[in-house]
Amino acid sequence: MYEDIVSWPSSAARRVIADEFESRYGFPGVVGCIDGSHIPIKAPSLDRDSYINRKGFASVNLLAVCDHRMRFIYTFADCSGSTHDARVMRMCPLGNSLLAGSLIDETHHLLGDAAYPLLTGLLVPFRDNGHLSEKQTRYNVVHSAARSVIERAFGRLKGKFRRLKYLDVTRTDLAALIIETACVLHNMSLSDGDECEEEVSHLDTEYDTDLSNQGPQQNSKAREKRDLIMHSL
Repeated sequence: MYEDIVSWPSSAARRVIADEFESRYGFPGVVGCIDGSHIPIKAPSLDRDSYINRKGFASVNLLAVCDHRMRFIYTFADCSGSTHDARVMRMCPLGNSLLAGSLIDETHHLLGDAAYPLLTGLLVPFRDNGHLSEKQTRYNVVHSAARSVIERAFGRLKGKFRRLKYLDVTRTDLAALIIETACVLHNMSLSDGDECEEEVSHLDTEYDTDLSNQGPQQNSKAREKRDLIMHSL
């Protein structure tokens, strides 16, 4: 059921999603928001250290993309907790397509936080060095408001499926299966109009400057695209 329920939207569906994001938040061209979320697990006996995240507990780093409805359109739960968000993106098929510029047409993009590189298909905020212009600050505010959808999606996922607060499994492949199953059920519950309490977490944000949007992948075409959107807001 996963491929039918957690699926990348068609070109027509992406246009609808982009229209909805712009109508709700004022940010044009958004077809999804991307982020990582740590799912605590029982520390495995093999390769234990790689699963210990920067907060000091064992976890799986779930990468997900959601649309304007908090519906997951892509998930990847195959990375250990010590893996930085940007590296998770580079390791998954979605990231490979984003880096190659082959996943989204030039008018569309995902929104991600400063942990990710700036790409033509992935727009991130301007890094606040204390000297942002008024337009850059405005861009960051609108960007953050739209991007909050993925944070609320994670909150709903963890609030409804409380087993994700701690997976007591010794096999990491089973942990990934449970997480992906919860994402499927999350989408199904949204389709049914089910309501639940969102759980707010402050454990997921990562900003490591060596892997942020300050690297060589911040190409001129991506900067130009971000600047054009900044001036349009």
